[in-house]
Amino acid sequence: MMHCPFCGHAAHARTSRPLSENVKQRYHQCRNIECSATFRTLESIEEI
Repeated sequence: MMHCPFCGHAAHARTSRPLSENVKQRYHQCRNIECSATFRTLESIEEI
Protein backbone atom coordinates (compact mmCIF):
# COMPACT_ATOMS: atom_id res chain seq x y z
CA MET A 1 0.00 0.00 0.00
CA MET A 2 1.16 3.51 -0.84
CA HIS A 3 -0.06 6.82 0.51
CA CYS A 4 -1.56 9.36 -1.87
CA PRO A 5 0.97 12.14 -2.59
CA PHE A 6 -1.89 14.66 -2.76
CA CYS A 7 -4.02 13.99 0.33
CA GLY A 8 -2.05 11.38 2.32
CA HIS A 9 -4.79 8.73 2.43
CA ALA A 10 -4.25 5.09 1.47
CA ALA A 11 -3.85 4.35 -2.22
CA HIS A 12 -4.12 0.83 -3.60
CA ALA A 13 -2.41 -0.66 -6.64
CA ARG A 14 -4.82 -1.02 -9.55
CA THR A 15 -2.52 -2.53 -12.18
CA SER A 16 1.15 -3.36 -12.56
CA ARG A 17 3.51 -4.53 -15.26
CA PRO A 18 7.16 -5.55 -15.28
CA LEU A 19 9.53 -3.21 -17.11
CA SER A 20 12.55 -5.45 -16.56
CA GLU A 21 13.60 -8.35 -14.36
CA ASN A 22 14.11 -6.00 -11.39
CA VAL A 23 11.69 -3.11 -12.10
CA LYS A 24 7.90 -3.00 -11.93
CA GLN A 25 5.58 -0.13 -12.88
CA ARG A 26 2.40 0.24 -10.79
CA TYR A 27 -0.67 2.42 -11.12
CA HIS A 28 -2.33 3.42 -7.85
CA GLN A 29 -5.66 5.04 -7.00
CA CYS A 30 -6.39 7.02 -3.85
CA ARG A 31 -9.13 5.48 -1.69
CA ASN A 32 -10.31 8.90 -0.47
CA ILE A 33 -13.51 9.47 -2.47
CA GLU A 34 -13.01 13.24 -2.40
CA CYS A 35 -9.52 12.91 -3.91
CA SER A 36 -9.53 9.73 -6.08
CA ALA A 37 -6.13 10.68 -7.55
CA THR A 38 -4.33 8.18 -9.74
CA PHE A 39 -0.55 8.06 -9.97
CA ARG A 40 2.23 5.81 -11.27
CA THR A 41 5.21 4.44 -9.34
CA LEU A 42 8.31 2.41 -10.16
CA GLU A 43 9.30 -0.42 -7.84
CA SER A 44 12.83 -1.77 -8.08
CA ILE A 45 15.13 -4.16 -6.28
CA GLU A 46 17.97 -2.12 -4.84
CA GLU A 47 20.04 -4.75 -3.06
CA ILE A 48 20.04 -8.51 -2.63
